[in-house]
Amino acid sequence: MRVVQFAGWSKTGKTSLIEEVLRAAPPTTVIGVIKHLGGTHPFALEPGRDTTRFYEQGARAVTGIDREKGVTLLRDDSLEAALDRLSDAGCDVALVEGFKTVPFARVVVGDLPSDRCVLRDPVPAEVFAALDRFDEHYSPQGLLRACRRETGIEGGIACTCTAPADREHAADHASLAALEARCAAAPGVIGARVHGRVYAERGTIVLALVARDPAGAAAGLAAFDAIAGDTAGLGGRG
Repeated sequence: MRVVQFAGWSKTGKTSLIEEVLRAAPPTTVIGVIKHLGGTHPFALEPGRDTTRFYEQGARAVTGIDREKGVTLLRDDSLEAALDRLSDAGCDVALVEGFKTVPFARVVVGDLPSDRCVLRDPVPAEVFAALDRFDEHYSPQGLLRACRRETGIEGGIACTCTAPADREHAADHASLAALEARCAAAPGVIGARVHGRVYAERGTIVLALVARDPAGAAAGLAAFDAIAGDTAGLGGRG
């Protein structure tokens, strides 16, 4: 999933540009949007609504669903967790409005200074033409979906796991490619994908693989553990 961050001073047209990008999206491209609701006027829940009352009484998560849509309120949410949810949902692109302190590659609207500006004041077609210049973000399940899509395999044994890593290792494309090749070459593995990401100074390496049988899955996980474990050990398997 590509992450396209939109940054700019207030009232410079970020929301309008995102609307234009959504309207211009190719029909096969699945897009999610995340908006920063902080600042001077934080998002206020509608008083008296049942969902608001449940949230105010301490529920960690509240979901309301009607015949067309659903809305969920979460405590202690983060941009990283929200990106994981979009990746889990099968989004190809995440459009992120705001979060200027998070250094994703970005579209800048107006004259805001930025070290990671890919495009400034673009038209929607330029955003889609430049997608490969923006950062990738995959949740374990999102990476597994990409792995299945690339291999064309629907069956088999699917595994995902993550390993905490220092930010340099998580951003080292050559090392990640070597790790992916090592996992993919394990006996019984049909396909494997490895993705590194850095968020809030924390590095994470994500593995998704599809194997012919449990023994192949174990071999792929062992190959991952042998290399990624040298950095910081596995953070979990699923």
